[in-house]
Amino acid sequence: MINNELLGAIQFAIWGKGQASVDQHVFDEIKKHTITSLFAPCLSNCELPAELKEKWKRSILQQVSYYTHYKYEQSHLPITVPYVILKGSSAAQYYPNPEYRSMGDIDIMTHREDYDIACKQLIENGYQVINDIYKETSLIKNGISIDLHRQFASLNNPDYVKYLDDLIIQNINPSHVLPDPINGLVLLEHINQHLEDGIGLRQIIDWMMFVDKCLPDEKWPEFYELVKNIGLEKLAVVSTRMCELYLGLPTRKWSASAEIDQCAQLMEYVLACGNFGNKKNSDADISETAFTYTRTPKAWFRLLQKQGLINWKLAQKYKIFKPFAWIYQLIRYASRGLKRDQALYKIKEEYVSAKKKMALFDALGVKTASKGIVVYKNGKYVKE
Repeated sequence: MINNELLGAIQFAIWGKGQASVDQHVFDEIKKHTITSLFAPCLSNCELPAELKEKWKRSILQQVSYYTHYKYEQSHLPITVPYVILKGSSAAQYYPNPEYRSMGDIDIMTHREDYDIACKQLIENGYQVINDIYKETSLIKNGISIDLHRQFASLNNPDYVKYLDDLIIQNINPSHVLPDPINGLVLLEHINQHLEDGIGLRQIIDWMMFVDKCLPDEKWPEFYELVKNIGLEKLAVVSTRMCELYLGLPTRKWSASAEIDQCAQLMEYVLACGNFGNKKNSDADISETAFTYTRTPKAWFRLLQKQGLINWKLAQKYKIFKPFAWIYQLIRYASRGLKRDQALYKIKEEYVSAKKKMALFDALGVKTASKGIVVYKNGKYVKE
């Protein structure tokens, strides 16, 4: 469902269009999409209860304080090899007030031969490793997480992944900021990375602000030559047209070909997800997610095994149970799904909804788990 009050408030905050009348429900939605600070310049002109306004001010002050801390840590990274900042402040540069873009982790990428050196330098300077997977090593210090990327792109095609990762690495420079067209590819790919699991308005607005500053009609042909090499030209067009229709972005000729129904469906999905899917936690959401993974046995098994290891305490405690985590999760899914009132009717609805979502993803050319995972191993990108 399209929340017109929420979208109207965002247009008022970013473009000064119309007016914003915000109640507790709209504020809660804004928080779920992690965009509360965007309203800092216009909060005094919003219609809302005084108590809510004070709560909002405190939230903004907290985020701005974190932004200052984030920028300090980013500018004092103990890395001497060349690297580039991805997302985060590289996205915020396109906002009228960068400090009002909510920050998360600091994502960086080095030349491949410098990865181990950068990781060692972080550890030697007090950063603790909290996770190490095929794509990245995550470290933390002073409340700020660093994601050091071996691989950034998460497309289903190995050639696409290699193209974007190579492009990022080739454009590492002393400023630690990518040229605008390459940065735009990163922001678009960030939407692609998280779309299946759930993505909210923060990443959509990142893309919108980049388009507003960097993709007028005369720049689109140049960008199109880049984006078609990662297979996301349809996502670029539909996402942009969606921002024009619902978020107030000034119109462009190059986005006019987007199908209106796809724009509406994508916006409904984004609004339903929240930031990184933080709104998708009901039994219906879980059931729909499970159905999206059943398109191939391998993807379905991966989901069952992954969630089983998360949910089954015995598998977490005893290694002997780990290979059977998928069985535990299969029983858990079946039990939760069938215990509900009108369970079979709801499951049918969720199956239809999942098929509709997957059809949209296929039309947009975005990544889905059922199409396989591309990983960087032994100097090559391979599909698993």
